Amino acid sequence: MPRRLSLASFTSVLQPWADVAEPIHRRLAQFVDAEPGQEVLWVGCGTGRSVLWWARRFETHVQGIDADGRAVDAAEAAARDAGLARLTSFQAAEPFDLPHEAQVFDLTIANFLNLELDGATGATVVAELARVARPMSTVAALVPSWLSTPQPADAAAVNALGIRPAVLMEWKSFFRSAGVVELAVEDAAADGGWIAPGRFGLLVRGWRAARSNGVRTVLGPETARLRSLAQRRVLGLTIVKGTRWQSE
Repeated sequence: MPRRLSLASFTSVLQPWADVAEPIHRRLAQFVDAEPGQEVLWVGCGTGRSVLWWARRFETHVQGIDADGRAVDAAEAAARDAGLARLTSFQAAEPFDLPHEAQVFDLTIANFLNLELDGATGATVVAELARVARPMSTVAALVPSWLSTPQPADAAAVNALGIRPAVLMEWKSFFRSAGVVELAVEDAAADGGWIAPGRFGLLVRGWRAARSNGVRTVLGPETARLRSLAQRRVLGLTIVKGTRWQSE
């Protein structure tokens, strides 16, 4: 397989925090009307940077889920170092089999760029998000979305990286099928720039993430094609949100 990084690590290489990731999180927080005191679930948390930002900004408890146990260990260490252990908790679990009771979270978020689906589908994950969301609460996701029809070689390259885009109509159908209504969508980045430009910075971050393996990944043809698709607005990163309808 071409990719030598976890998807969460690969995302952090593509999206340096200050330049790309934090503005996306600010936009997401505004879009979902985040408030202090909510019980928040973040699925696909990686090493925890999203969870820590959310907990610090809103003084609220955030639970992070990631399938990679090593990422969860790193997230817990980062929370202790940041003095945020009291506001955060982390568990290793698959996104399609969450270790929570039904209807417990005020705000449920998934970052599909970070999710290793391993045969599962976006629909399965969205259904699980809806299951753990309280009735009338917000369910949201950052989703890779095809903005125009890709060439077969483009789709194959993106899939080889572990990223599973869908068209927005399909993402919306996943939410509706899970009982999430009143859907709204918005670009995750104001100018569509959800991947940082510049080859040198990409190489530096790849090296920091996984040394030579990271450099090989970011220099690979699949990564080059992914960046080109993003720049040409063929592949976007979209926020989808909706309201978990009251169960009968």
